[in-house]
Amino acid sequence: MAYDNGVVFCGMIVAAGLCITSFTAAAAAAQEELPTAYRVPDEPKLEIGSVDEPGSSLFGVTDAIVLRDSRILVADGGSRTLKFFDARGGFLSSLGRSGDGPGEFRSLYRIAEFDDGKIAALDPMLGRVTVFSADGGLEETYQISRQFNEIGQRTRLFGFLANGTLVGIEEVEGQGVEMHYGDYPSSVLTYRAPVVQPVFVDLDGRTVPFARPVPGSQTVSEIRSSVGSGSIRVGGGLVSVPFLRSLQIAVRGDWIALGPIDKYLVGAFGADGAPRAFFGGPPPNETPEGAHEAWLDRQVAKFARRSERSEWRDRYEEFLSSDLAPATLPSFKSLAIQDDGIVWREVYEPTLTDYDPSLWIVNDPSRAGGVVGTVTLPSGFRPYDIGRDYVLGVWRDELDIEFVQVYDLIETPSE
Repeated sequence: MAYDNGVVFCGMIVAAGLCITSFTAAAAAAQEELPTAYRVPDEPKLEIGSVDEPGSSLFGVTDAIVLRDSRILVADGGSRTLKFFDARGGFLSSLGRSGDGPGEFRSLYRIAEFDDGKIAALDPMLGRVTVFSADGGLEETYQISRQFNEIGQRTRLFGFLANGTLVGIEEVEGQGVEMHYGDYPSSVLTYRAPVVQPVFVDLDGRTVPFARPVPGSQTVSEIRSSVGSGSIRVGGGLVSVPFLRSLQIAVRGDWIALGPIDKYLVGAFGADGAPRAFFGGPPPNETPEGAHEAWLDRQVAKFARRSERSEWRDRYEEFLSSDLAPATLPSFKSLAIQDDGIVWREVYEPTLTDYDPSLWIVNDPSRAGGVVGTVTLPSGFRPYDIGRDYVLGVWRDELDIEFVQVYDLIETPSE
């Protein structure tokens, strides 16, 4: 096993399925002033989403890809349809509609083009995959969630490999941490940090583990109940906590990127589940002084009554003062995969939103040293499909109207 500049190449794979190394000081120093790997022009070369053209308006886009024949396929969650556009952005046709029947959707998440040219769409609400031919004919519908429900495990799916296999994670029973603060189960703050197993999922719902179990996403949720007028009202849900760890998974073609595996490592895996490389990064920054307190003030301000604010402040303070509260910020925000397994890691910056420019570190598992450089994407633009010379994603304007955009991705010559 050898490593250089934060990338680890695995010659011998340990029984657990991963080889782990600590990040070197030289790699941390190299990350401080990285070269620019790519640049994108100020304006996109293509924009889809005109309200004046029939079929072109978009709402609730969940995925978008460029097909091999240069058509663009968009999963439009608002209309529950798959929309095809030509290489110039002109609307061609659509598939599906809202419903439970064959070729219909209750929700849309990930889409993919398989090696054989077929097109697949994942419907999480119905727990099934619908497969179409390249020209849009309905081929098959697979009910993949049946076995999940029988097992009773919590399984989350992230996307398709080119061979048609789904990639997901399932919680490992009996591992992880769950803590309650308050009057469980009626009115309580709950912290969860599960351990999850990366899995392949075939179209019959069977799961096959790959890699080793890893820490899952940390979550905090509220359950609030009240009694009045002869009824019980229950509210609450997941709480957005910016400094919690979030497990990120990206899937494209024959590659999977997953992390953080251990503190701040990201693993790149092949379609067979074998690890190909591991990328480090500078250690996460410590949570700024006063950040927990400032966030808590905003969080409890939503409660109308003083007694509620005091009660929930006590619960949050108990959690934040415990060893479970993260002492560092997340090491990155999200992951994406370019052609040939090149991994993009989005730099985490707590002051930025999805409407700000995003900075990404580019890692190439085929290069010694791994780190290629950085790329900055435009304000409000979130990438879905990254090719060798383009990046396709969704952009929202000041009125929150959605557009699919394609930018040229221009490689910057190395010095």
